[in-house]
Amino acid sequence: MWLFLWFILSSILVGATLWSLQILLRQKKAWEEYAKKKNFTFNKGTFMGPAEMNGMIGDYKLTFFTAERPGVDVRTRRYVTAVEIDLMQGLVDGGALGTKEMLPYLRTLDKIHLYKTDLPGLDEGEHYMFVKNDAVISAYLTKERLESFGHILKTKNADTLILFNEKEIVVRLETSDPMQDADKIDKIITRLIGLIDKLRITPEERDRYSAAA
Repeated sequence: MWLFLWFILSSILVGATLWSLQILLRQKKAWEEYAKKKNFTFNKGTFMGPAEMNGMIGDYKLTFFTAERPGVDVRTRRYVTAVEIDLMQGLVDGGALGTKEMLPYLRTLDKIHLYKTDLPGLDEGEHYMFVKNDAVISAYLTKERLESFGHILKTKNADTLILFNEKEIVVRLETSDPMQDADKIDKIITRLIGLIDKLRITPEERDRYSAAA
């Protein structure tokens, strides 16, 4: 009886390991393909370890890696695919947005407070916006820009965080999707960069918003 149970458990563990390895290898293949297409730096890692890649698309710096997060049970851990898109051209000072999974982190940030607007774009109870200066954000935040923020936060199957000030904007996605398709990665990144482009400001706007502060 015990031998039979041991065999069943061993088979399950071996099967899960092989399945995880298959996913990992498919991810590495897709990331290497994407990296070659975009002239990114690709680090395949160890045989059983995750890959990483990073590079530039226009003004945007992109980084792909695997992050470890606490599971539902505090004794367990889970792994997510993380993507960071960094633009060293800021918006206004300053703010942070996130999906509800990011709310605990948003609440730890200093010098910003919860901000609510009557403009459509964010889903109440799902998306949160924290800002430093209400007058500056009110001047900057058009309906179109808030809709762009909302579309970024609504990225499918992702916990999303957006941080910005007058010097930089960073968008971070964490997803259980290992991103095993180079064409799908390209579509996701193209969409996100297009949405971030709609948030950018002109030098004239920057002067006007600075005056509002």
